[in-house]
Amino acid sequence: MKEPFRYRIVVEWSEEDQAFVARVPVLPGCAAHGATPEKATHEAERAAALMLEVMLEDGRSLPPQDASADYSGQLRLRLPKSLHERVSQLATAEGVSLNTLLLSLIAEGCGRQAPAAAEPAPRAARKRKAAA
Repeated sequence: MKEPFRYRIVVEWSEEDQAFVARVPVLPGCAAHGATPEKATHEAERAAALMLEVMLEDGRSLPPQDASADYSGQLRLRLPKSLHERVSQLATAEGVSLNTLLLSLIAEGCGRQAPAAAEPAPRAARKRKAAA
């Protein structure tokens, strides 16, 4: 079984290249292109693996790993009481749990849809999307 890649990869769209570019920040110069974020990530992993192999062959130490493949799907979030109150009221008004509302807002902010297993997106989020 393939060991998980333990370095952070940043993927961005490049207008200039008309492709996704994936970079490995701890390895300066390590970047790869792809038609999709997944393909760019795959190519960046391959390029990084080769760079790391050469570093080992040259007797250089490897940079510290800065990513973990072990995500629990849970996090603790601290926010001002006034914001907590506002999002709680919005969730109640939308008829969804606070967790579902925050999941939908975070997913929307990341440019993704909330997972299908979650409750439907709040009406406010649907209205914003319809207006766009």
